[in-house]
Amino acid sequence: MEVYYNPVVCRLNQERRRRKTGLYIHYPFCQTKCSYCHFVSSGYEPESHRRWLSAAQDEIRRAAGLFSEHLLIDTVYFGGGTPSLLGPDEVGSLLASVRQNFEAELREVTLEVNPVADPERIKGWLQAGVSRLSFGVQSFDPAVLEVLGRFYLPEKVARLLEEARRVGTDNISLDLMAGVPGESARTMEINLKNLLELKPNHVSVYLLEELETVPFRTIWEKAPVSEEVAARAYEDYRLRLEAAGWLQYEIANFSQPGYQCRHNLKYWRYQPFLGIGPSASSHLANFRWTNPVSMDAWLTAIASGKQSFSEFMELKPEEELRECLAFGLRLREGVLLSELKLHFPGLDFSAFETRSKQLAADGLLQVDNGRVRIRTEKFLISNSIIGELLY
Repeated sequence: MEVYYNPVVCRLNQERRRRKTGLYIHYPFCQTKCSYCHFVSSGYEPESHRRWLSAAQDEIRRAAGLFSEHLLIDTVYFGGGTPSLLGPDEVGSLLASVRQNFEAELREVTLEVNPVADPERIKGWLQAGVSRLSFGVQSFDPAVLEVLGRFYLPEKVARLLEEARRVGTDNISLDLMAGVPGESARTMEINLKNLLELKPNHVSVYLLEELETVPFRTIWEKAPVSEEVAARAYEDYRLRLEAAGWLQYEIANFSQPGYQCRHNLKYWRYQPFLGIGPSASSHLANFRWTNPVSMDAWLTAIASGKQSFSEFMELKPEEELRECLAFGLRLREGVLLSELKLHFPGLDFSAFETRSKQLAADGLLQVDNGRVRIRTEKFLISNSIIGELLY
C-alpha cells in the first residue's frame, strides 16, 4: 500500500507552528539475536549494514524535505537491534545529516549499547554527539544471564560505565528484566548490589512480554514464572529502587532527579516523533504510520522515492484523546484535564470524569486539582485500569 504524505503536510501547515520533535533511528542488526527479543532485527553482515546506512541517510533527507519547516528536532534515539555496532564516524554522519537537513537543537542523543561493546568506542560516540548511553544489561546474576543466552561477565558493565564517566558523560541508563526463569532469592540482591555500586542515573525494569512468536517461548514453557511471582519481583524493584534514590517516573522507568529519558517522555506525553529505518513508527499532527517491517521492503520504498507502510492512519479526535490518556497514565505525573480540554475543545469529557471519580473511590486512581494519575502501587495493573477508564 503506497501512501503519500500530502495530508500530513496539509495538517502541519494548518497548525502553523514548529513543534519540538523526537527522531528515532532504528538499526536492525545484531551480532546474535536474543531468543526473547520481539523487536525487528536480523544478523549483522557488512553489506546489509552499508545499505542500511545509505538508505537511512536518504530517509532523513527526504523526511526533512517534507517536514523540516514544521519540526525542531531536540532528541535523537538510536535503538535496535544493536546500534552500538555503528562506529563513531557512522553515528556522527547520521547526526550531521539531522543537523544539516532539519532545524535541530539536540538536548539528548541516546545510543543503546550492548554490554559486550568495546569500551574504546565510547569516547568516539560521545565526540560524535551522543550524550546518553543505555546499556541492555538485563541482569547481573550469571544464572539468569545463562537462561537469557547473554554470555558476558557482569564486570564488563562496570568497565563500560567507568570508561563512559572517564571520557565525559554520567547520563547512563541500565536495563534490567524481572520475572525471568532462573531467578532466585539472590537475584534481587545481586542486581541491587551492582546498581548501588555502579550508580547509573537511570534504571529500567521490564517484565518479559510478547513471547508467542520468539524462540524463548520454549524455555518459558519448560520453566514458566507465575504472574504472582513476576508481580512480586516488579514490586520489590519498585520499592527498593525508590528507597535507594531512583524515582519511578513511568511504569518501567526510574531515574535520579533530572535524568528522565527526554526522548521516551515524548511518547508518553503524546508529543510528535519521527521514525527512520525499517519498522520505525512516526506520529505527526493527527497521523500515525509505521515503516515496512522487512529490511528489503524498506529499502525498496526508499529507493523508489514513494514510501509504503505497514500501517498508516489518520486519527479522529476521540482516538487521539484515548491514546493521549493511555500513554499519559503510564507516567507518575498522570494527565492534567485542563490541558486536555484545551487540546480537544470539541469533545465531551463528562463520561471520563465520572469514571475517574469512581476509580478514585475504588483506590485505583488519584484525582487532585484536575490531575488524574494511577497510584504507583497499582502500576502493574495499569492496563486494566486504563481499559476501565476509557471503554
